[in-house]
Amino acid sequence: MDRRALLGLFSGAAGLALGATAVAVGSAVLGAVAAACALVAGAVCLVMAHTLREHDQHADTLRREILQLEDALLAEREAFESASVLSEPAEAVAAGAVRDAETGLLGEHFFELALEHRIATARRQLQPVALLLLCLDADGVTDEGRHDVIVAFADILRDTLRESDTVCRLGASRFGVILEDTSEAGGVWAAERLRSALVRQRDAMVRLAAGVAAYPTHALNSGEVLTRAQGALDAARSSGSSRVEVASAD
Repeated sequence: MDRRALLGLFSGAAGLALGATAVAVGSAVLGAVAAACALVAGAVCLVMAHTLREHDQHADTLRREILQLEDALLAEREAFESASVLSEPAEAVAAGAVRDAETGLLGEHFFELALEHRIATARRQLQPVALLLLCLDADGVTDEGRHDVIVAFADILRDTLRESDTVCRLGASRFGVILEDTSEAGGVWAAERLRSALVRQRDAMVRLAAGVAAYPTHALNSGEVLTRAQGALDAARSSGSSRVEVASAD
């Protein structure tokens, strides 16, 4: 209990006892002392009431500040979500890059926005993200045949990967795949499934090189994850065979 409360309680009890004694014995001195104790008790009560009022005001101020912070966090979240890649089709359409006309896959502009957004979301939710960079090498295939290869591989991507995965065409024979809530091992497994599906469907002239990088295993931001995946893809292509390479963690 607060010392001031103890003092008020003690003064009030002493004043009551002395007042009763003063009445009983008819002592003016005891009556004066009892009155003094009563005054002390009253003063302490006033101080305590003022302190409690200040505490209540401080608590009200804290509640208002907490509500303001919650409102600010909610507004920030809504602003982030409204500016996210999932709500920017108009901007992407203006850039002419939402859908690739040949394959129907999402385009490069959407890929850049999606990768940044997916990793930012994964950072808040403490989840991994795997990135696959894929390149088809089709030596000796005619232009018409190359078109068939690209379109067929786009179908493989749609049939093999999850609906939640983001698949984009990044160039003539390059593709990017963003795998949400997927670790490095999951990214390698997905790349191997794509490679196996391509082998079953096409002849040996078509090779698939894949580079795999993951957040947070290989890097902590989208730009570095993309750079690591590109390095792994370059290593896979340099082998001259259908191959999946994983980025280094250095």
